[in-house]
Amino acid sequence: MQAPAASPTNDRARLLGQFLALVGVLALVAVIVRETTNSPAYVAANERIDELNSQIERVERANVELRERLDYAQSLPALREIAKRDLGLVDPGDRAIVIMDDLTGVPIPTPAPVKPPPADPPQPVRLGHLGAWLEVFAGG
Repeated sequence: MQAPAASPTNDRARLLGQFLALVGVLALVAVIVRETTNSPAYVAANERIDELNSQIERVERANVELRERLDYAQSLPALREIAKRDLGLVDPGDRAIVIMDDLTGVPIPTPAPVKPPPADPPQPVRLGHLGAWLEVFAGG
């Protein structure tokens, strides 16, 4: 048995219905995408992403600077500088001058002036036995 042949008007109506359904779906998708990208949560998320990207750039720049400092710290000129400055080492043929308060970090105190010892008190006048008698009677 054969299916009845479709008429050209039925084909057009069906094709028009499919076209309208397709246009409706596309319009719905466009509205959803537009509303999603304008939502406060979407805007806040994009701002956070931008903030994090700038933070990543700052950290990467800091890492580059730290790597450069590390490379210098491991170089021979840096080791020589540290040996001279912190350890007091010198190159062959050089002379080291050491200032004492630089080593201790504490200034050398200025000595206080020395006071001469007090002069001996004058010797009391010796009156001989008279002094002994005066002490007895005067109570002194």
